[in-house]
Amino acid sequence: MKKGGFVLYMLLGVTLVVSGFATTERGLKENDREMLYNVAEDYEELGDMGFKGFYPLDYKVAFSDSEKEILVSYDEGKCNFSERKAVYGGLVGSIYQDGDEFEVIVPEYDTWITLENLNDEPLSVVIWHEGFHAYQNSYHKAYEKVTSEVISETDLSEVVDSNIEGKKLFSEMLKVLERIITDENYGNLREIAIEYSKIANERRKLFGDEVNKSEDYYVMIEGTAYYVESQAARLENGEKLYRDNYLGTASKYAEGNAKYYRLGMLECMLLDKLAPDWKDSYGFDRTLDEVIEAYTR
Repeated sequence: MKKGGFVLYMLLGVTLVVSGFATTERGLKENDREMLYNVAEDYEELGDMGFKGFYPLDYKVAFSDSEKEILVSYDEGKCNFSERKAVYGGLVGSIYQDGDEFEVIVPEYDTWITLENLNDEPLSVVIWHEGFHAYQNSYHKAYEKVTSEVISETDLSEVVDSNIEGKKLFSEMLKVLERIITDENYGNLREIAIEYSKIANERRKLFGDEVNKSEDYYVMIEGTAYYVESQAARLENGEKLYRDNYLGTASKYAEGNAKYYRLGMLECMLLDKLAPDWKDSYGFDRTLDEVIEAYTR
């Protein structure tokens, strides 16, 4: 199978090659600036969510129209910016490595607002998600630890989504974890964790090491970022949209990589209840499954 190159961390989506959204306005637009203010205000309430050293605005944010970008460094309410050619073709929510530094790349607000009308997701939430990817890689070197063993998302999906028994067991895993967010009396957390781990281990036997390691990676990287994103969206959008857009779809099997976002988010939520201090010792050097199993021994 073809190995993945540098992973573009797109927010449950695809690259939008829509040059028609490009504008002639120069400099940092007020709407884009407002998104950074929103993130800073969110952080005052959310903090690092237990992930030591995480602050999404520690990283430069590039607002792209697919042709040019306004690269912004945010510092306590001040926005220093410069203009450059877009580093990616199309419009993406992603990260970009410039030397030793990671940057966040997002569409400019004027483009994103047309998509927000479809998914109720503020652009500031995308900055949280991609900022967490920058944190994973700059603070914990998460990508460097596994890059040679990760299969591309396309190749992984071809294998996993065509395995009927694998899909069945994955759906069962989601259903077990869903109990912690849908049932008022979900029972003993340790028993839920043990039941989940049993099914997960049974499913692992269906695939080789290459597939299992790749799935572990996407769950760890994308699932934790989706967890962070969901909490930012909860604060900005309110409880109803949070439940509809995140919890309401969490237990549904999805083709492609979306299922790993959902599984990882649910695993984080289980760990929050099972061991509230689990993040204190977590450095993206273990899979979330391993962390869950460690708290059931």
